[in-house]
Amino acid sequence: MLELVASLVVDLSDQNLTVYDSNQEIVRVIPVSTGKASTPTPIFNSKVFTKYRSTTMRGRTYVVHGVPYTMCVSANEAICIHAAPWQENAGQAFGVPRSNGCVRMPLAHARWLFQNTPTGTPISIQA
Repeated sequence: MLELVASLVVDLSDQNLTVYDSNQEIVRVIPVSTGKASTPTPIFNSKVFTKYRSTTMRGRTYVVHGVPYTMCVSANEAICIHAAPWQENAGQAFGVPRSNGCVRMPLAHARWLFQNTPTGTPISIQA
């Protein structure tokens, strides 16, 4: 039986999200795309506040409908972990900063993470 995710660490310099179980053993390392230099992902410790199977994301310069497997890690829902099928469909690799501050990942990884991460799970975003 799969154990629930106990904690998450996003490494901005490596562009990876590391998933840990309750024994602090690595369960999975996921390539991600975090914020570009002009819209950086903040460094902070938080938790998963809310989860949406599909949601609309809005920023100053964009509106994206149907963003799948979204887990928001800031109380105002400005910073979230989510799938980015548009990035995959465009053939753009993960592991490169591309977002407006969120943590993007491939759809299959985002689905797995969404299904196995309870709200309240601690997350650390670090350089």
